[in-house]
Amino acid sequence: MTIKVYELGGRDGFRYCPFCWRTLMAMRHKGLHEFERIPVYYRDKSPIAFTEQGLTPVLVDGDRWISDSWEIAHYLEDTYADRPPLFGSDMARAQASVISAWVLQLHRPGLVEIVLWDAFEHLDPEDRDWWREVREQRHGRLEDYKEGREERALAWRQRLEPLRVTLSNQSFLGGESPAYADYIVFGEFQYARCISRVELIEADDPIYDWRERMLDLYDGFARAAPHESV
Repeated sequence: MTIKVYELGGRDGFRYCPFCWRTLMAMRHKGLHEFERIPVYYRDKSPIAFTEQGLTPVLVDGDRWISDSWEIAHYLEDTYADRPPLFGSDMARAQASVISAWVLQLHRPGLVEIVLWDAFEHLDPEDRDWWREVREQRHGRLEDYKEGREERALAWRQRLEPLRVTLSNQSFLGGESPAYADYIVFGEFQYARCISRVELIEADDPIYDWRERMLDLYDGFARAAPHESV
């Protein structure tokens, strides 16, 4: 039976949810190439109504379903233990949780405010009125985020020094090969790459080279996704 991944959908085939990209990359890491990707939209959660919750990603494997990218990673690691490890040990799982907490702090406030207008433009048209209402309660007028994105990106870039130092000395957060910690961080960069032309990272930054290696993984799986950034 084909594994199904329910992920957030946008307009014209754009799939940019950072948490969904964590799961997609983890699937490819495990060598699970044959899976069905099913879009779920903000205003139409009927495809995942069976979960009695409204968040993506959701993975369905046979008669089991799992929600939340972190829980999905644990499921993949334990169920497909004979395939390349995402963590490799209980210690590595614990360390990845630290990375996850750090990335959430980078996500909001931070990256969300850089690409907020871009995210709005890439929504399915049916989602826009609702999304605007909800986001403006939190962030204020969306149009105010059309300007100043480069300046906000510069400030955000300076918060990445721990990542920069690490990747100056090794190819991946996992060492010589990627681990789930890499996918946690990469999801943020792929999120921005799919919907925004803002350059988050300069070409002479070690993080830029790491992102290029991540994009090349699995026959360029992530690179081939519909995107705005070069």
